Amino acid sequence: MRFAGTVQTALRAAAALGLLMLAACATEVGQREIDQSNVQPAVETRPDQAGPVVQPQTIPQAVPTRIVRPPVLGDAPKTLAESNPNPAVLALSQQADAARKSGRPEQAEAALGRALRIDPRNPFVWQSLASLHLSEQLFDLAENEAQKSTSLGRGNLSLEAANWRIIAAARDGRGDA
Repeated sequence: MRFAGTVQTALRAAAALGLLMLAACATEVGQREIDQSNVQPAVETRPDQAGPVVQPQTIPQAVPTRIVRPPVLGDAPKTLAESNPNPAVLALSQQADAARKSGRPEQAEAALGRALRIDPRNPFVWQSLASLHLSEQLFDLAENEAQKSTSLGRGNLSLEAANWRIIAAARDGRGDA
């Protein structure tokens, strides 16, 4: 019992030390600091002149770094059709929607499976498959497919929000509030 408390204290001290080291390394966001106190002009001597010649030296300026901004919601496609997909993937997705609406989930799943074989990195197809499996109460499968869609569609906020709604519904269906 006493040993566990010592380990926890050591871990807390190590975490605090790590944070202090990160804080010491921090500079102002967007710029690198350059110490200009030690910059000396270049001096050279020429044999044809009596004294040293001072050459002007350029002083380094702070270089702005690239700031990455998160994507704006309006920039990302909200549907498969807006994402400019492969025409075969779009046709298969439309077939899957029609099959699902007419009560044929097996045919919808087969069409989405073919679409994924054509374009396995399309987050909208993964999301459609997750939604289909959620409606069939295959909660584990639906959650995994929604997570795959989220990982493939990073930065598309509307896609990620819809995926998180699927994940929440799947967890709720399993009894995991």
